[in-house]
Amino acid sequence: MSTTAVNAAEPAQEAQSSRAQELDQELRSCVRTQIALDARIAVLLAEMQQGKLWRQLGCTSLSDYGRKFLGYSSSKTSDLLQIGRRDDLPELIEALEEGAFGYKAAVEIARVATPETIDDWIRKGKELRLSDLKADARGEEPKQRVVLDLTQDQFRSYDSGIEFVRRSGGPWDKAEIVAMIFADFMERHANSKGKAEPDGEDSRAPRNDQFRVHLDVCPECKAASQETSVGAVPLQQAEVERICCDVEVIDLREGSQGRVTRTIPTRVRNVVWGRDRGRCQAPGCRLRGGIQIHHLDHWWNGHDPERMLVLCTEHHEQVHEELLQIWSGEDGTLRFATSDGVELGAAGDPERIPLGGITGEIPLGGNSEIVELAVATLSKTAPSALEARRWVERALAREPGREWDVEDLVREALGLEPGQAA
Repeated sequence: MSTTAVNAAEPAQEAQSSRAQELDQELRSCVRTQIALDARIAVLLAEMQQGKLWRQLGCTSLSDYGRKFLGYSSSKTSDLLQIGRRDDLPELIEALEEGAFGYKAAVEIARVATPETIDDWIRKGKELRLSDLKADARGEEPKQRVVLDLTQDQFRSYDSGIEFVRRSGGPWDKAEIVAMIFADFMERHANSKGKAEPDGEDSRAPRNDQFRVHLDVCPECKAASQETSVGAVPLQQAEVERICCDVEVIDLREGSQGRVTRTIPTRVRNVVWGRDRGRCQAPGCRLRGGIQIHHLDHWWNGHDPERMLVLCTEHHEQVHEELLQIWSGEDGTLRFATSDGVELGAAGDPERIPLGGITGEIPLGGNSEIVELAVATLSKTAPSALEARRWVERALAREPGREWDVEDLVREALGLEPGQAA
């Protein structure tokens, strides 16, 4: 290309760049104006609802008015009304008028903020993604959205698999099922090095050498995160403690001199594994896939085989989430109980003591359709799915042997009287 042609192209590129900047500024200004209008509409809708003035316009409700005259969905009208009703939070309306964030973020803040905490929530509204703000406001773990495009054959396998896991006593939530299947697959292949498990029982504990998950843990505060394709994801303390029961550790502060060590010496792992035959020791479980070794005491306090045992991933998680208790009886036998102290049996028992009318063949957590439906229903009210399961377990323990239906179990878990709405 000649020098003349290059010089002729430069003014055109500069003009395009200048126009792009102008468009960007005008678009941003329009969005701020739109958000400010949403703030005003929220206040006006609250006034119309307070006096039920929509009746004067021939409407049956505020949602009906929003649909007929504003073209709003019922959910948008409801969200804006919730914002407008918070006249005790003038800072929230001011932030909207300034275009600090959209009404979707504002409604999450309106649900939880108080005059004492509003400044902190406004800061979060400006800094956090909407999904993270929702999770924070609702007391949930942040979630990553995953969308799959499946062929007809793949969808049939997926749908049948979900139904099979639910009927087999697995979790009810689809996301939990998918995560459980992936975790179980990785555990099995890591433990078997990609080969099928032998029929015989090996006294040597498998080493997870084929597949590794890398975690970064702060040695001072114990905060941990796992690197993913979308960045670092923080881990809950209970999950960190579970994982650290049996991992490889390298101190990165030592640089290239850092030495890889294990939280369980190989000799001790083989002793525990051989004694427990590589089976989960929770009463009534006996699984041999996706199993781990648990320290009753923190691993940094030593590796006494009498204070260690083999657990499947699900029961290992329940121990660290304090849904299961394990203690040593007078005869030295390790025994299991629920968080409320309802005894389930001794380590290695082929069946557990029945709990809440559920047979001893079903693992802790009441993995029956009735119980899972109750947990799913309560998850809409409870701070988390884990707390919903705790409520159900407590209800089951109060009336052992009772045959429940879903509605009665939900009422009992909520502490409601007969006839009171759940």
